[in-house]
Amino acid sequence: MGRQILYGVIAAVVVLTVFGLGGSPYNRVGPGPAIRVGSPEGGSWSVMTVRVRRANWFQWGKAELAGDHLIRNVEGGHGGGQGGAGPAPDGDAMSTAQTHAALVAAQLAAGRTPVSAAGLQVSAVGGAARGSGLHPGDVLLAAGTGGGALTPLRALADLETAIAGRSTVQVLVVPHTSAATWGSAEVRKMSVARLTGTEAGPTVSVTAYPLGPVEGPSAGLILALARLDALTPGDLTGGRRIAGTGAIGLGGAVTGVGDVPDKVRAAVKARMEVFFVPVWQRSDAVAAARGTGLRIVPVSTVSEAVDRLCADGARAPLC
Repeated sequence: MGRQILYGVIAAVVVLTVFGLGGSPYNRVGPGPAIRVGSPEGGSWSVMTVRVRRANWFQWGKAELAGDHLIRNVEGGHGGGQGGAGPAPDGDAMSTAQTHAALVAAQLAAGRTPVSAAGLQVSAVGGAARGSGLHPGDVLLAAGTGGGALTPLRALADLETAIAGRSTVQVLVVPHTSAATWGSAEVRKMSVARLTGTEAGPTVSVTAYPLGPVEGPSAGLILALARLDALTPGDLTGGRRIAGTGAIGLGGAVTGVGDVPDKVRAAVKARMEVFFVPVWQRSDAVAAARGTGLRIVPVSTVSEAVDRLCADGARAPLC
């Protein structure tokens, strides 16, 4: 009888072990690596990430007891790797974050308030348009006359309206300066005849800094700050190791993202000094950073982040 009980216990252990090591329908989320972007004079800019891995049933049970972060695995979703935005990494969202970051930084570097439009991207310049000064890859953000405000370009119809009945027009241009680099925005006076010979369509993609396999929208804020720092003299970091998270809109507004506590823990592990976070998620970040020495800075816009950096000792003409 005793031997039968022993065999039963062994069989139960084997079954539970096999079951426990089997894949569950959950992913576990934890701190990922800090990815540095840009080359500031003193400090550093780092995008914080989370790692998303498939959890087995043992890990699921442990996480449930500890109150750790688990998300249900979506069919066809990502079962591993790094995510910049949390539970549902998205390559398209990263492309959008890169574009928003580059265009917002280009306008802030020129001392302009960002327009809420992605603009039109030049695809070809030929014929009379060759004298326009435009090149493939340039982004046309807004247009209008010298006497009034420039109108954001969201579609070709907006450009057609802006140039109708005019011989010249002013255009806010973000120049394509190299393979994956866009410069500071410029307002250029152009001949309408030459501008109409330019082929342009909705902006496809503008890259601030390549981030490899990282996905999601939450790198936007740090990408914009790093690009702005590169486009302007001085050192916007003030010599500090700066990290953060936050998606941004074309107007520069900072919006909420996922997995803030895990990103804060990643920043602590990477020995960051300052962590920017969307203002609405301040409490989550503060709680995760408590007792670590990491300074949490909540912001609602990219411009506000710049102001906070300037107030804290940034050495840059922007201040």
